[in-house]
Amino acid sequence: MAAIEDTALATVALRADAARNRARIVEAAAEVFAERGLDASTAEVADRAGVGEATLYRRFPSKDALITAIIATKMEEALAIGEACLREPDPWRGVERFLFELAERANRDQGVSDAAKDSCAASAELMPMRKQMLELCGELVRRGQRAGVVRDDVVGQDLIFLLAAAGSLGKLPFPGLREDLWQRYLGLLLDGLRPEGATKLKPGAPARRLIESPGE
Repeated sequence: MAAIEDTALATVALRADAARNRARIVEAAAEVFAERGLDASTAEVADRAGVGEATLYRRFPSKDALITAIIATKMEEALAIGEACLREPDPWRGVERFLFELAERANRDQGVSDAAKDSCAASAELMPMRKQMLELCGELVRRGQRAGVVRDDVVGQDLIFLLAAAGSLGKLPFPGLREDLWQRYLGLLLDGLRPEGATKLKPGAPARRLIESPGE
């Protein structure tokens, strides 16, 4: 009996160690890609994580798999932010905070943001989280519309595209620009969400299914 218990404890310890290694690798990769872009090597990631490349490849068989894991972690964080924004007493403050906090993260972690716009963000593996994000964005918008602070012709998926625009300002090829310049243009985007002075939007919003299940 003691031998069985020892084996069970050893198995639990190994799993916990593997989970810590995985989390450390994902965190290190997010840092390296944010600093150096997606061209950074897995060797740099392994070195930052304090593990060997063999350990990295046991957890993530390809660089794409590692990038997908990073995006999944970032999406979990974004969903947590969105849930907090839905609890804001002021519906407009909820929308504003959601866009501001996620745009700030995107401009800070440009390498990860680049990956999120590529094929990994459209992967089948991330589909459940995309659906959650679209539901959350839709509720933020509807909540604002019910309060009369968001224009009636906006839908949840519009927030996704506004975030893509606001989050890409860090890539502008002009040296010397302020690092917080994105806040200026996010302010303009937010003004465009308000009903005052709104003009009819053309064309219509992209179909939600194109974001949930791209390529189908």
